[in-house]
Formats: sequence, structure tokens, C-alpha cells
Amino acid sequence: MRRVLPLLAAALIGRAAAAQLPQAEEAFHRGDYRAARAGYEAVLRQDSTNVRALYRLAILDSWDGKLQRSLERFVRLRRLEPIDADIMVAHARVLAWAGRNRESELLYDSVLARAPGRADALAGRARAVAWAGDLDRAERLWRDALAAQPDDPDILVGLAQTLFWKGQPELATSYVTRARQLAPEDRAASDLLSLLRAALRPELASAANYAHDSDKNAFLAHDASYTTSIGPDVRGTLTAGWRRATDPHPRTGLSYGAGGYVIAPLGRGTVLRAGLGVRRLEPDSGMSRTPLTAQVGIGVRPARFASVSIAYSRGPFDETALLIDSGYVVDGVDLSFDMAPRARLSISGGGGEAWLSEGNRRLGGVLAMMVGLWPGLEAGVFGRMMGYRDQPVPSRGYFAPDRFSVLEARTAYTWRHGRWGVRADGGVGGQQVGRGAPGQTEWHAGFTVTRGWGANNEMGLVGSVTNSAAARTGAATAQGFKYWTVGLRLRQGL
Repeated sequence: MRRVLPLLAAALIGRAAAAQLPQAEEAFHRGDYRAARAGYEAVLRQDSTNVRALYRLAILDSWDGKLQRSLERFVRLRRLEPIDADIMVAHARVLAWAGRNRESELLYDSVLARAPGRADALAGRARAVAWAGDLDRAERLWRDALAAQPDDPDILVGLAQTLFWKGQPELATSYVTRARQLAPEDRAASDLLSLLRAALRPELASAANYAHDSDKNAFLAHDASYTTSIGPDVRGTLTAGWRRATDPHPRTGLSYGAGGYVIAPLGRGTVLRAGLGVRRLEPDSGMSRTPLTAQVGIGVRPARFASVSIAYSRGPFDETALLIDSGYVVDGVDLSFDMAPRARLSISGGGGEAWLSEGNRRLGGVLAMMVGLWPGLEAGVFGRMMGYRDQPVPSRGYFAPDRFSVLEARTAYTWRHGRWGVRADGGVGGQQVGRGAPGQTEWHAGFTVTRGWGANNEMGLVGSVTNSAAARTGAATAQGFKYWTVGLRLRQGL
């Protein structure tokens, strides 16, 4: 009897779990994932080795962004079903989402060793290699997969996406168009095709800005650009801008000019940007000048979630009327990077050096990290340090501390509904303005409201206010300083 009771209990539990599983499956297939999750968890409470419930929960966890928990479930699944190809492919997919691309690739290889023509494994392996940053190898894998599965929409979309990342939007469009013909309802193909068409068609952009500070410096500026394709995979942009600056003395200065630049792919995820222009500086008294402006930069994407760039720029230092009168030109070299090593984590930073035509030199660096706490909500820290070689001289017309540093805790919230978007951000911290100077409280607040239409058309209203001395140009103490700005942005595809 003692032996019969455990067997009877196990049979009853297994029968109850088997009864709940179809209900959970039905909820999963009709898209009621909350009910499905509750059903699968109930099945696991009665039978912790139920493969189907574990598999579905691992998938749901991955869709919810809970990648570590999903991977833990896949580890348990692989112990129960070590050679199930469907489980191996799903496991490899989540490994790639978690940024573990090499492990993902190896697991796809294991599947393909048993089934060389399996389409989802071929696509997954190529995608993992692309996300790892080896776009040339990824393209070869996509093309091999396409040779084996010439009518697979997922492979066509994947090849198009990789070609787009390589800076070949025209070629990418041909493949994604074919994918749309094979699968008209495929959302990934539709979204990528819209993005590619937006990237290829001409575009007008405009930005108007007004700024004012507590030193009674102000400016009104308007910048516009026209971008179009000027060759296979090469984009060219013409720019024009105008600025009118005033100060309390009173003094007025005009700054306006035009130029252009091109962006061209160099292969292996590398992009070149180069341009030239001129800028006219016209103070209300004193000598007018027309300095040459220039820019050249190299951007590299070593992995899907990382980018690095180094750039040289030359242009006038024209933020205030006194600076326009001074006619300073700034040459600068900057290095910057952005990366997202895991979901909801972004890290960015950079540093550089600038040389002013009157002989001073500025060094600086910045680092920021933001972590997602809730859908739309993120928080993090921001730090910046900069300094000039020479001490402040009032006649120079700009604020030149031998050292400026700030450390700020910041938060941001983004809300989207349909074509509308709202972003609010703010932060508070401390700043030191000058070596040995006392610390001060630093803060900022900003907002952005956008309304989009079409694939790449958008209008936005932006504004910000801060007491950071980094926004200050006038020479003197930064105590009590405030700076605010408001702007209107417009982007219109033609």
C-alpha cells in the first residue's frame, strides 16, 4: 500500500498537469500571453519536468526582455531534451539577443551539423555573426543560406538588413522587395522596406533655435539641409545656416554660411564623412571675416550594439556677439563611442582636444551610463571634465576655467502613442568651476514633443534649462548663472 500511494499521487498530478496544458496552449495561440503564462506555471508546479511548459515559458520570458531567466529555463530544457532541434534553435536565438553571439553561433552550428538545410538555423547563425559586427562574413553566410533556401523571406530580410548596415541601401532594397513579394504580411520586411526607402529618398531638414542666459546673451539661429543620393550608396547633404547674437553692451553679430558633406561606406562596417564650407562673421563694429569650415570623420561599428567614431572639425566660435566680433576659429579632434552591452543598458562617452585661433587650447571628456528601470523610464549618471590651458582673460569674450567638472544623476522618461512622442529628462549633481574653487549644485531639465508622419517625417518642439557652467561663454564667476533654450525641428522626406 505504501508503494501504491506515491504512484497513485504521481498519476493524479500528471493527469491534472496534462489537463491544464491544452488550456495554456490555447491561450498562447490566441495571443493571451498573461493567461498562457499562468497556465504554464500551474503545469510546472505540478510537474517541474514538463518540457512543453518550460519551452513556452522560456519563449515568453525572452519576449518580455527577461533574457537571463529565459536562458536559465533553456539550460533546464537542454538537460531534459539535449538534441531537440527546435529547442536548440530557440536557445541560440535568445543567446544572440543577450549579446552572447559566439555561443549562439556554436549552437546553430550544432543544429546545422544534423540538418544542413534548416532555414531558421541558417538565418540565426548569419544574424548572430552580423550582430557580433563581422558584416562581411555575415553577408557570405546570408548568401550561402539564400543558395540553400532561395525563397525564404527571413533570409532575404536578414541579408537586406546586413547590406543596409554595410551602407548599401540600394542593393538591400532589391532583396527586401523580393521578401515582400513572397510574404506580403511579413512585418519585418515591411518595416525594413519603409526604412530603406526613407534612407534613399531626398530629405529636407530644418531647425530654428532661440537661447538666452542670465548674462543677457541671446541668439536666434536657423539651420537647414537638403540630403539626397549622389551615387551608389553615397549620400550628399547641402547645409545653410544663419545666426544673430546679441549681448547687453549692446552689441549685435551675424554669422551665416553654407557647405556640404558626403557620407560613404568603406566596408567592414566603416563609414566616411567629409565636408567643406564657409561661414561669414559680421559684427556690428569691427572687421568681418569669412573662415573656411571643414569636417572629416570615420565611424566604425565593430558590433551591432557598439559604435566608435573619430572626427576632425573646423569652424567659427560664434555663440555670442562678442565672440563673433573676436572672429575666433576652433579646430578640434574628438573620439566618441556608444554601446549597449545588454538590454536596457547604454554607455556613451568620448573626449577630445580643441585649438582656438588666438592660441588657447581646450581638453575635455564625457562619460554617461543609463539603465532602463521600467518601460520608458531610465536613470543613470553623467560626468564631464574640461579645462583650458590659459586662465580667463575678460577681453577674450569667453569663459575659460583651468578646470571644470560636473557629476550628475539623471533620469528620463519617454512616452509614445501612435505618431506622438514625449520625452522629459532632468538631473541634479555638483560642479566645480576652476581648480580649487568651491563646489556648486548643478541641475538641468529638458523636454521634447514630437509628431511623426510617414516613414521619416517628423516635427518636434524641444526646450531645456540649466545652471551648468558648461553652457557659459561670458568671462566671470558661474555663480547664479542660468541658460535656457527652445527650438523647433522639422524633417520631411520628398
